[in-house]
Amino acid sequence: MSQNQICAERLYLTADKSALVGEGDARAATLYAVPGDEIPASAAAQFGLVDGKLAGKAAAKPKKAAETKPAAGETETKA
Repeated sequence: MSQNQICAERLYLTADKSALVGEGDARAATLYAVPGDEIPASAAAQFGLVDGKLAGKAAAKPKKAAETKPAAGETETKA
């Protein structure tokens, strides 16, 4: 029998409540759990959670602006 899991990332239900998605996902409608929350074994199995995280990392995480570096042979200029 599976056991309850401890949430390891912010998880959101989609509007139709059929799936869990990660923070930053456009489908996120309702906050379901935050790190440290206990998730029932039945919900973990239903949504495919592994160690309190979405399996396969289907969750979209907010991306930080990538630092741009000058191409080879170019010099960096500061404004």
